[in-house]
Amino acid sequence: MLPGLFYLLITATQREQRRGNHIADVIAAGGCVVEIQHASMSPTKIMGRELDHGHMVWIWDGRSAYASGALSLAAFAGGIVSFRWKNQRRNLRTCRRPCFLDLWALGESGQRMLLKVDVLNEDGTGSGQLVAHDIMRLWIVSGLPRRPLAELPEGCGIPPVKFAAAVA
Repeated sequence: MLPGLFYLLITATQREQRRGNHIADVIAAGGCVVEIQHASMSPTKIMGRELDHGHMVWIWDGRSAYASGALSLAAFAGGIVSFRWKNQRRNLRTCRRPCFLDLWALGESGQRMLLKVDVLNEDGTGSGQLVAHDIMRLWIVSGLPRRPLAELPEGCGIPPVKFAAAVA
């Protein structure tokens, strides 16, 4: 559990409910379980929680990897961000449910952000979508749709990539 991250804004009835052999950290307004993880977890435990919780998402703490530069966001185009993660948590490739990395503040913009990991390759490269903390909290508390960023905030430090128009 990440103290204070989403937990403080979530009603007591949405926190820590038993599901099978595990206790769900948070139950979002729509009934989806949100597992918030700071420490690494074995593939067996990941699979067990996914079986018990069913409809769920993961939020993993990626703050230190992002702050140290081990996790770097390389480019952004069409709402998709590419990244490189040196010494990645290989167990995350075990996750079969949506997986988010909490980056905390995005570059110098200071905007709190999560990276929804869509692809994580063995070599640490991957792609995904950026979701603002505010949007994620609204999804958890009220069920409003969580939508990825369509454009980057000023000062985020991620180079935008522009697609060349096709010439007929």
